[in-house]
Amino acid sequence: MRYLLSLSAALLMSSVAVAAPAHKTPATKAESFSARQTHTEKQADGVYDLSGLPAFTGKVAQFLPSPHGGVFGLLLEDGTQVFVSPEQTHELAGLVKPGDVVSIRGLKGRVLPIIRAFGITSPRGRGMQDNFIAMPVHSTEMIAGPDLVLHGEIWQRLYNANGQLSGVILKDHSVICITPREATREADLLTPGQMLYAVGTGSSGELGTAIDAREIGTSAEKMVGIAVGDAPPPGPPAGSPAYDIIPGAEEH
Repeated sequence: MRYLLSLSAALLMSSVAVAAPAHKTPATKAESFSARQTHTEKQADGVYDLSGLPAFTGKVAQFLPSPHGGVFGLLLEDGTQVFVSPEQTHELAGLVKPGDVVSIRGLKGRVLPIIRAFGITSPRGRGMQDNFIAMPVHSTEMIAGPDLVLHGEIWQRLYNANGQLSGVILKDHSVICITPREATREADLLTPGQMLYAVGTGSSGELGTAIDAREIGTSAEKMVGIAVGDAPPPGPPAGSPAYDIIPGAEEH
């Protein structure tokens, strides 16, 4: 009899344990945020939640090459110029390629066709996000390239992330960079559809061709000199008394 009572008690406890509802652990904030993210946003992990920023998509027409090598942004097929921070430029070329349809989180210009991108995701699910950490930039004199001559029909005007006119993009996809001050002064020469000749130091490679122009004109015979931003001042000519003097060396 005692054995039967013990067996009944054991069965009762077992049935209660099975019938008891499982305890549901409340979702954490991180889990709730993850549930709201799209698949591509989950792939582009970063420090900040960019889901509150406007989202854009577009097909990449070309990179925006820098005169000092590398790139500083993208040009979409609809003519929108997409800029990234200097710290993200080294990632951009490895993330996307011309022809890709990319997803962008950022801020669009009110009037100008520009976007300051804070996050870009490729069609392959890989992404990059601005970390908002400024890194030192190499000085111009360390990375100035050789003289290049560019000429062709202007496709569209080039702007910078501040919305200032800063050069042109030719129909052959090469980029002529001009300081905002000089670009404003010579704006009549930078009209889409007209021919432009330019000379300056720059770079040419797989990512594109770009120069910092120091001379521009409607033809090779009508060039005008312009100031180059942040360029090192020219040194004394070779053979002159000051040629071998290093500024500041006499103080040591």
